[in-house]
Amino acid sequence: MVAATPAATRPAPAVTIISVRTQTPQPTAVADALLGPLTYPANINPLTGLLVADPKVLLRKPLAIKISNFPRYVRPQSGLAAADMVWEHYSEGGTTRYTAVYLGTAAERIGPVRSARLIDTTLVDMLNSALVASGTSKGTMRRLAPKPWFPAVITNLTGFDCPPLCMESIDANSVFTSTTALWQVLADKALNAPAQVRGFAYQQRIPSGGLPAVTVGVDFSSEALTEWRYDAPSGNYKRWIDSSPTELVAHIDAATNKQLAADTVVLMFANHVVDFTVPEDYDADGVHSTYATEVQLWGAAPRPLLVFRDGQAFAGQWQRADTGALPQLTNAGGEPLALRPGKIWIQVVGLESDRTTTGGKWYVRHHSPKDYGELGPSPTPSITPEGFVASSTPEPTVSATATLAP
Repeated sequence: MVAATPAATRPAPAVTIISVRTQTPQPTAVADALLGPLTYPANINPLTGLLVADPKVLLRKPLAIKISNFPRYVRPQSGLAAADMVWEHYSEGGTTRYTAVYLGTAAERIGPVRSARLIDTTLVDMLNSALVASGTSKGTMRRLAPKPWFPAVITNLTGFDCPPLCMESIDANSVFTSTTALWQVLADKALNAPAQVRGFAYQQRIPSGGLPAVTVGVDFSSEALTEWRYDAPSGNYKRWIDSSPTELVAHIDAATNKQLAADTVVLMFANHVVDFTVPEDYDADGVHSTYATEVQLWGAAPRPLLVFRDGQAFAGQWQRADTGALPQLTNAGGEPLALRPGKIWIQVVGLESDRTTTGGKWYVRHHSPKDYGELGPSPTPSITPEGFVASSTPEPTVSATATLAP
């Protein structure tokens, strides 16, 4: 758990242009076509919108792998650059965690792998994937166990050792895996079958109505800071991350020794509710704990959305009325809001998060309920059952002109 500190004063970001091209080739034959959101050509990866050299790689089960982000010594992580898609979400105690998703790509070293969180009950539903974790609290396991895909939960608690989950020291943050080992395990269990993935739309053509976006900052707490800086030569965003409460450094992948980048950065504003029946992390005194946060990625009512691609920002909305699909991302007119084909990074923040923008620099400060308290009798959690019940939390406007324009 990150100790409470006064809010950090973010240094004025220098928008440095780095002449590094994205390593993922962009599709050419379908440059002007809208791909998705419900169906894709057989040679298009539904998680990236990119052509694949061998369509057979799409005939396997996606892997959703939990990767640690705190304490800071776990960085640089391995394998994030190889993921088709990465979800970053609030974990507890002011920290974040990743769910990295692999389908069209492979990586021989991924980690450190850590425990699942309540958000993964929903992410696996929408991705039709396997879930890979190390450990996991009893409360979260209780939420995972009834799922029909529970046999595809690969963790030491469900009987898996090395391979595919190899612990390199006594440190809990020393578990690593590989896509080769994971897909082999799924094949051995007759679970490595193709799964339909749908919901996102992709298009090379830049949508109309964008606003300049050269810097995108997302702060999950006073110490968990992230920033994306647009790199014009490559057309993507380079990732920066906290090295202290006041400093940012390039976020490197240990497997490539190169800075992480995303072709599209998506900010989804979602209701966050603390589940006081699920302790996730304990203080040394054994009396206090941080509790699990349920990130409600469902609902027929539209929620706010920001999409950053090609140096521009697009305001829209998301909703998820299909339990087996990714959320629908739409513009103000209800049409699909297309992502730039390539690496997708999605950061999920609270509905009431602060948003400011000035001169092409966008900043979001995450807000979620207090998750820290004493163990023992706790307030009854106001958890919305998984389904499509509108949140009672007032939702911010999604109008770009009303609240988001410079």
